[in-house]
Amino acid sequence: MKLDLVCMGHVLYDIRCYVDSFPLPDKLSIMAGRLKHSGGGSASNVVVNLQRLGLKTGMIGKVGFDEYGWFVVQNFRNFGVDTDHILVDFKNPTGVSLILVNKQGVPEFVQMIGASEPILSEEIREEYIQKARHLHMSGINPEALLHASKIARESGVTVSFDSGRKKSELGLSKLKPILKNVNTLIINRHEAKTMLGLGDDSKILDVAKELRKKIGEDKTYIIKGGKEDVLTCSQNGDFLISSFKVAVKDTIGAGDAFDAGFLAAILRGKTLKDAVVYGGACGSLKCMQEGAQSAPDRPTLEAFLKENKDQIEIWNLRKD
Repeated sequence: MKLDLVCMGHVLYDIRCYVDSFPLPDKLSIMAGRLKHSGGGSASNVVVNLQRLGLKTGMIGKVGFDEYGWFVVQNFRNFGVDTDHILVDFKNPTGVSLILVNKQGVPEFVQMIGASEPILSEEIREEYIQKARHLHMSGINPEALLHASKIARESGVTVSFDSGRKKSELGLSKLKPILKNVNTLIINRHEAKTMLGLGDDSKILDVAKELRKKIGEDKTYIIKGGKEDVLTCSQNGDFLISSFKVAVKDTIGAGDAFDAGFLAAILRGKTLKDAVVYGGACGSLKCMQEGAQSAPDRPTLEAFLKENKDQIEIWNLRKD
C-alpha cells in the first residue's frame, strides 16, 4: 500500500491527570475527574493527527510485549494508521508518560522511554520508507534518525525533522549528519537556541541566521513560537505568521498537531505560507481539546480557518 507519509519516533502510553495547580512538596493537589489514558509520543501524535486529517500514514516505532503495547498498537489501528513496521521488544516495557495538566492547560511530564528506543539501523526496512511520499522524524536515537533519513534522501522521499527537547540538547555537532538529509527542520524557539548553544535572550532572527549559516541555505526552517509568531525561512523568502487566539484547555501535543497540519497542507500541494497557517490552526484547535492526539479533522480545520481568517497576519521579511 502506498502511503502519503511515514513517521518514525517514540510510541508511548500517556496517563493524564488534570489538576487545578501542580503539587508542592508535602502538599496535596486534587484531581479533576478520572485518570485519562491515550497513545502518546511526538511521532505517534503526528501520525494519528495526520490520519485524522485524511492522509494515509504508517508508523515506525517500538513497543514492549505488554498491555500498554497492545493498547497503543490498537489505538493506531483504530485511527487507520498502518502498523506493519511497529517493532516489539520482548525485554523492555512499553514507554510511559505520566502527565499533570494544570487549569491553564500547561503540562508537566514524568517519562519512561522504555522500549521506544533504541531502534537499530538493521531493524528499519528500506522498502517501508520508500513506499511513502514523505518521512517525518522526531526525537528518537540518532543512529535510527541518520539511517532512516539517508534511506529517504537516496530514494527521493522528502524528510522533515522535529528534534524535540531532548534531541536538541545533543547539540548541532551531533545532529548535523542527520540534518544533511532533512528538507524541513521544525523546531521551537527554545529548542533552536539549545541546539545552537545560544542564550535564551538571543533574538529569533539571529537564531534563524545561525541555522542557515551552520546547517545550510537550501533547507526550510520553521521555528514555532507557541503563543508567539511562527518564523519560516526558505530559499523563496522569510516570513512571520501570527498565532491564533483560542480558549486553551490542554497544550499537550500542540506542537505535534502543528506539524500534522503543516505536513497535511504541504502534501496536498498548498503553498508554504498556507501550510504554516494550517499548522498554526491545527495546533490551536488541539489546545481546545484534551490529549495529544485530538487534532481536528479536515472539515473542522477548514471551517475554523474560514471563521478566523481575520486573525491571520503575515509579515514578509524578505522578498519572495
